[in-house]
Formats: sequence, structure tokens, C-alpha cells
Amino acid sequence: MKKLLFAALSLVALAACTPKNQPCTIDWQVAELPAIDSIMGDPVHFATPLGNAVCFNGECDAYYLGTNPLAGMKEMTIEVIFRQHSNAKFEQRFLHMGQVNGPRVLFETRVNPDNTWYLDTYIRLDGEEKQDLVLIDPAQPHPCDRWYNLAMVVADGKATSYVNGVQQLTGEIPYREISEGITSVGVRQNKVCWFDGDLYRIRITPRALQPEEFLTDHKTLNEE
Repeated sequence: MKKLLFAALSLVALAACTPKNQPCTIDWQVAELPAIDSIMGDPVHFATPLGNAVCFNGECDAYYLGTNPLAGMKEMTIEVIFRQHSNAKFEQRFLHMGQVNGPRVLFETRVNPDNTWYLDTYIRLDGEEKQDLVLIDPAQPHPCDRWYNLAMVVADGKATSYVNGVQQLTGEIPYREISEGITSVGVRQNKVCWFDGDLYRIRITPRALQPEEFLTDHKTLNEE
């Protein structure tokens, strides 16, 4: 009976992810990333109250995954639980999904001399006309060496960025599915702007979440 019940539940789960329905939510703990094609350098796992996170050295540490989690998504919410190290280089790029120079989504930061950082999210679309959207605001800095939830919601012809659920910027972009490419974590895919910091979790939800639905892992991680 238990085997039959498990089989039935498995079929329901598969049905929820068929092409006729919305794609599945992607929820990765960075210390347990799937489909890793290659590891650059030596990213270090370390314990947190929620499980292992990963430290990137800002010089040569990164993961390359042979998968593009954006495939099939017409709208989405991308979240990253991250901690920016102080005294890092100015440009930090730690999540790149899609193609190297074609359609892609990137999460980045810029680090100030006073050891604050500000968010930079980027979308590039190709088609009859190439389109780019950069959401970056140096006037919204945040202290380094603390955990944060970074988020970008893409839906209804616009993208909006958030830090800990607080809106940073919004801009218009007629988003189209980014179906091809791979994923790099810890650096841009062309191996520039290595990340000097820590990553715990990446979640990509195939719908527009409200801030109250965002992950709250950063709150627990900051209590350690």
C-alpha cells in the first residue's frame, strides 16, 4: 500500500512539472548543487545553523553547472542568500544563468571602500532588437559581512530588485524565456569578477512572489 501511495504521489509531482503547466521551482543549497560540470579552485564548505554554506575566495573559486534553471519560465522570482565579504574587489559577480554573451541573467554587487555594497541585477535579451536592463543604485548601500536575501521579480513586463524584501529598483523589460545556456556560481561565465563572499541558497520560483513570501534564511544565519 505504501509503495502504491508513493507511486501516486510521484506521478502527481511529475504532472505538476509537465510542459503544459508551470515549470518546477528550483531550490538549490549551494553546498549541494546538482549537475556540476566543473569546479574551479577550491570553494570551502562551512557549517551554519541551517546546514553547510560555501565560501568563495574572490580569486579562482566557482562552480559551473550544465543546466539553465530559467528554461521554461515566462515569469519568475530569483532569490540568493548571500554574504559579501569586506575588503573585496569592486566588481563581484556570483550568479550567471543563460549564455555567456547572449540572453542571460546576472546577480552582482559593487563593493565600496567603506566596506558597504550595493546590488546590481542584469537581464539581457536577444531578438529583433537586443534589450538590456540594469538595476543598480549606488545610493542604496548595505554593510558587508552580514547575510542577506537578494531577490529579483520578473513579471508583467518589468523587473524589480529587492534586498531583504525592501525594493531597490524597478524597470521595464518585455521578458522572454531564456531557454539556452548554463549556470555559473561564484563568477561570471567568462571567468571575470570572481566572488569574494559566501553563498547559502539559490531559489528560482516560476511566478512573481510578494516580498512576504521571500526566503528568510538570512535572519537565522545572522544569529550564529
